[in-house]
Amino acid sequence: MHQVRVDQFLDHVKASIPLVNHLGLNRVTFENNEVCFHVSLSPNLNDKGTGFGGSISSLCTLAGWALTTLLLIEADLERSAVVKTGTIDFFAPVTSDFVVRCFCPDPEGSAALIDQVQSKGRGRLPIVAEISQGNVLAVRYTGDYVALDS
Repeated sequence: MHQVRVDQFLDHVKASIPLVNHLGLNRVTFENNEVCFHVSLSPNLNDKGTGFGGSISSLCTLAGWALTTLLLIEADLERSAVVKTGTIDFFAPVTSDFVVRCFCPDPEGSAALIDQVQSKGRGRLPIVAEISQGNVLAVRYTGDYVALDS
């Protein structure tokens, strides 16, 4: 998918979900079945001067939804994507601008989602979203997303 289309997607998300405009989400990339959110730390600070867990959780949840939605768009499948489950673990503080890297841990997961939607009208995508600080994994979110008939 061309970056121009991904930029249009981000514009749509910012217009449709007002909270996104306050999370410091500067750029989204979508390549090789992976979404990356490029995020400024400053609007996501907590009282300790590090990343606020609520903001980080929101961004990880949104990244999973974005991955699911962009995979469907790329396959020309108009479906609604929704989060079914999500769990987050915080291992280290987020202390600088960061990237939320979101992917399906199963190499065949993206293709399976598309196959399920084409054959059954709905499908499931397990995802992982991670934030690293230097060489340290700071945050790991795991979730399941579902594509449903619109």
